[in-house]
Amino acid sequence: MPDLDDALLLEFLDLAFDFVCERRLAEMVDPDRILPALDKATEPARVARWQARLFNPQRERLIERGRKSVLTLGAWLPDDVTQTLAQMLGAPARIPRKMVDELVASEQVRENVKSLLQESLSSFVTKALGSDTEAEGAASGASGGRLRGALGWGARAVAGAGRGLMGGLSGELQKQLQDRMRDFVDSSVAGLQQKLAERLTSEDTAKAIGLQRKRAFLTALKRKESDSAAGLAKAPHATIDPLIPKLVAHNVARAEVREAIVAEVRASLEELSKQTIGELLEEAGLRDESRAALRAHGLPLARELVKREAFGAWWARANTAG
Repeated sequence: MPDLDDALLLEFLDLAFDFVCERRLAEMVDPDRILPALDKATEPARVARWQARLFNPQRERLIERGRKSVLTLGAWLPDDVTQTLAQMLGAPARIPRKMVDELVASEQVRENVKSLLQESLSSFVTKALGSDTEAEGAASGASGGRLRGALGWGARAVAGAGRGLMGGLSGELQKQLQDRMRDFVDSSVAGLQQKLAERLTSEDTAKAIGLQRKRAFLTALKRKESDSAAGLAKAPHATIDPLIPKLVAHNVARAEVREAIVAEVRASLEELSKQTIGELLEEAGLRDESRAALRAHGLPLARELVKREAFGAWWARANTAG
């Protein structure tokens, strides 16, 4: 068994750390191995195990911490960031014209607009002419008054016919008005759809959307973390959780996703490999901290390693070969 004291082990760890720091990431990561490893790691059964073991308990812990919080969500953002985001969200936000045209011009919207317009006009005509079941005197007075106020030309016709003809003319007039109403609705729907599209894409609407977004953002920041945690706890986790492994596996299997993963790994490696690992750690301000962590956690592991019979046998073979 080799006699390696702590000083020698620390020296070995330092040598290993310096060696790694001289390398570039491209020497240590093979993009061609990414997808096979990802396929194994994201099998639904494996994802479900990790989900049950780590994600779900973590979610419950975070929700419980949130329930006990007395802070608002605004505590997550410094004041200058809050102001910047509020200003950005408050800017006019136009709805894309193409989206509006596709929505407003759809057959469903056309039928809905047509139906609402017909119902409104039909109700107006019915109320204006009054009910055939009303008393004749009431029809002559009250109904005639509504006609004169709402439909002048119809009112004059009915009023001129006299009290005895009021009921019959009222019914006939109502039928004529409803026929004309349907013609009017059919010819007006397209214009209404066009005006609706213009209103939705107008500058006033864009400003209103921006102000509403800003108001909703600032209101959300005043909400307590405990309220948000309580809302999150009510989510249907029992229904959603079983879907996550299937969702992950489905998307990892998609050709376009796989292509994007490999392409992004290659692009990131190309950029990061312009520097050594040591330079990257230095730039991140973590080189000294990483060395200290390796010495602190690596030394106990190295002590345990060199005590193993397998290591002793390897050491003996290495010295014999030398």
